Amino acid sequence: MEAAQWKYQNGYDMPCELLAKRMADKNQYYTQNAEMRSLGCAMIMISFDDEDGAVVFKVDPAGYYRGMKAVSVGVKQVTASSFLEKKIKKKADLNYDETIQLAIEALQSSLGIETRSKDLEVVVVSKKNKTFTKLTNDQVDQHLNAIANKD
Repeated sequence: MEAAQWKYQNGYDMPCELLAKRMADKNQYYTQNAEMRSLGCAMIMISFDDEDGAVVFKVDPAGYYRGMKAVSVGVKQVTASSFLEKKIKKKADLNYDETIQLAIEALQSSLGIETRSKDLEVVVVSKKNKTFTKLTNDQVDQHLNAIANKD
């Protein structure tokens, strides 16, 4: 609703950072009301900005938002985020396949298990294809094999 109203009033898409800030403000409000606290949620927002290129924002239930290069949300988010931070410090400019493989590796590392293609759902959005595309099990298998061959 926020983004649609913005576009109607301003004639262009709402910047992702501004939308993240608005959602963080709403989350922070609900955090203050005890009866509505359970409605707080964590969000990952992604966008392709004309000026900044690809942008990723994490919004947490406490009303904090932050732009990041890579992010995780959930029970093992600290472990996954540490893994991603270390890997991205080594090499920040990843290609399409490397990015997918890094995401899978972060999941495997934080959960401490080997994954199979039937255990994973990988959805990709890229600058070339701005719609969410789910990878097939065969495509996920190719990435899992590439990860195994790296080790």
